[in-house]
Amino acid sequence: MAKLRIGVLYDYWWDDDEERVEGERPKKKSPEEDVQAVYEALKKSGHNPVFVRLDGTAESLIELARSQTDLLFNLVESFAGDDSQDTNIAGYLELLGRRFTGAGSSGLYLAQDKALAKKIFTFHGIHTPYFSTVYRGRTEHSHDIKFPVIVKPAREDGSIGIQFGAVCGSIKELMERIDYIHAEFDTPALIEEYIEGRELYV
Repeated sequence: MAKLRIGVLYDYWWDDDEERVEGERPKKKSPEEDVQAVYEALKKSGHNPVFVRLDGTAESLIELARSQTDLLFNLVESFAGDDSQDTNIAGYLELLGRRFTGAGSSGLYLAQDKALAKKIFTFHGIHTPYFSTVYRGRTEHSHDIKFPVIVKPAREDGSIGIQFGAVCGSIKELMERIDYIHAEFDTPALIEEYIEGRELYV
């Protein structure tokens, strides 16, 4: 196998010990252990790895464009603390014509749409809690929704937007949570029937 110069691309944004404001988007820290592990594995495989860091500035995007690599090992999960921007970073790499690992911008965009994912599950016969998608000014197929429900952003990464208060037991709590999701995240609100139990993350 030919020896490749591989850029280990990752994002860095703030430290965990910095003060965090209630309701603010989570701040990222450098995933040093994962980044270092990938670097060492590539080096052990006979390649020539280099670190390529995005720190949320335009300058780091320019440096990325100037980096000379055969392949980018994409570990980016956010940009400037915004976890939804991994889609745009993949799109940026596509515009630059760079080879990189992982999903492309279209795949990442679709993966962040929780409501669409649930529709795909249902189409393929995979059980998922009943749900409704609430856009500003209208509600989509809200039948069979019973309290308690859990309300979360329809388009956010992971558990962002799911805090204490996300579970609603009344119309008043539900409407307040929907307003909060719309105002704080500028995204539709996803309402799901609440299922008691242990959650496993795969």
